[in-house]
Amino acid sequence: MKQLLLILLCIISVNGIRAQNADCKVLSDSLKGTYTGDCKNGKADGAGKAVGVHTYDGEFKNGLPEGKGKYTWPNGDYYYGAWKKGLKDGKGELHHFENGVEKLTAGYWKKGNYRGEYEHPYLITNTTSDIGRLEVEKMSDKEATVTINVESLVNTPTLQGSTLMTAHQVTRGQYVSKSSNNLSSNKEVTVFRGVIFPFRCIFNFGNSILEIEFFEKGAWNVSVPIGK
Repeated sequence: MKQLLLILLCIISVNGIRAQNADCKVLSDSLKGTYTGDCKNGKADGAGKAVGVHTYDGEFKNGLPEGKGKYTWPNGDYYYGAWKKGLKDGKGELHHFENGVEKLTAGYWKKGNYRGEYEHPYLITNTTSDIGRLEVEKMSDKEATVTINVESLVNTPTLQGSTLMTAHQVTRGQYVSKSSNNLSSNKEVTVFRGVIFPFRCIFNFGNSILEIEFFEKGAWNVSVPIGK
């Protein structure tokens, strides 16, 4: 019985300490109101809950949401996931309700902006040393193409014949058609159309190798400088 009373007193004591943090500052204007939770140097820091115009229940650092937490708007919409310096940053889920229907946006955020379903839209897994700095750019979200622009020094020994791309091997996903256009003896553009993503491919340019994977659908453009 004494042990039970001691446990209850501890719980009451902890809750009392948390409740005494009413003067602990929350720096987000939309969350200013009441705060219950951990505090450090006069600011919300650790696990806590802030209720203002909006509500946040989760981890804080230096008075701002940071870590994991749930942020709820007055209309019932909410975001649960990672935060950094008061902004959505990292993996999370945004739940939006419209006419009683819930719409879910899941993926990754950076500084409050939605980046997409994947943290990294593409990944370069292998290149040979004679390939210079690659330029990878997503031109559009609506198409499903991968364009490889190759440019090489004329006297580069890796070239074999007049075609700069000598082979390719798809290891994930697929495509419907491919076309190549030799702009000059050392420039070539190859377009893969009807690509199904994620799309991973090993491209051979003579002895030069590029392996890259695209996670998001779109019109991708890759500039490959060889021997530069």
